[in-house]
Amino acid sequence: VEIIAEIANAHLGSPKRALKIAEEACIAGADAIKFQIYFADELLTHNHKRYEHFLKQSFNEMQWNSLLKKVKKFNCKVYCDIFGDKAFKIAKKNSVDGVKIHSSDLGNFFLLEKLRKYKKKIFLSCGGSTIQEISDAIKFLKNQNLVLLHGFQSYPTELKDNNLSRIIFFKKIFKNFELKYGFQDHTDGGSEYSYLVPLISVGMGIDFIEKHITINRERKKTDYYSSLNPIQFKKFTNLIRECSKSIGE
Repeated sequence: VEIIAEIANAHLGSPKRALKIAEEACIAGADAIKFQIYFADELLTHNHKRYEHFLKQSFNEMQWNSLLKKVKKFNCKVYCDIFGDKAFKIAKKNSVDGVKIHSSDLGNFFLLEKLRKYKKKIFLSCGGSTIQEISDAIKFLKNQNLVLLHGFQSYPTELKDNNLSRIIFFKKIFKNFELKYGFQDHTDGGSEYSYLVPLISVGMGIDFIEKHITINRERKKTDYYSSLNPIQFKKFTNLIRECSKSIGE
């Protein structure tokens, strides 16, 4: 199981903090780190109440190029969420190991068209998507390197809302496609279930786990809800590695 450390917005708009979190994630045993490349103009209209928030937290192209270049030295894979053409161009320019499409963009065929010839890994976030939307995206992309990521994105997600059985359902209805599967966990980072729920998903035969990380969750800053701090993340990676041995072949 490949463990992806999701940095999301825990950097609070600081490239220096983003680099520090990425370094801590790799030291803690993550196989990959993931950033969200976005620009306010690609996400929202100017009169949206959250426009200024994302404008302040987003990095410019030069900052992204510098950050991604430095992160590659940490010996971890790098994935990026992309929310538009500009973000995708930055990801490609920096030769990241794969990109992720948010649930809200599974029907964004302008963006998906850009990915049809993309040879690296493509994660499709399925937490807020219907089966029809997922199916249409899979057929449109015709890509042999697709990963379906299940995960209900509430902050934090209540246990009853995780609905891990959907992973088994995906495997059943998409059995004719060459897909891999993953779980994007948003369980409360302060709860013991933040370790246990992902372990259940491992038993369902997933290939990837996406877990949020932050430097200090006690400060309760952006995206702390489902995040682990570096010490907790080290414990998490060790649990996944050791318990995966029990599954066998």
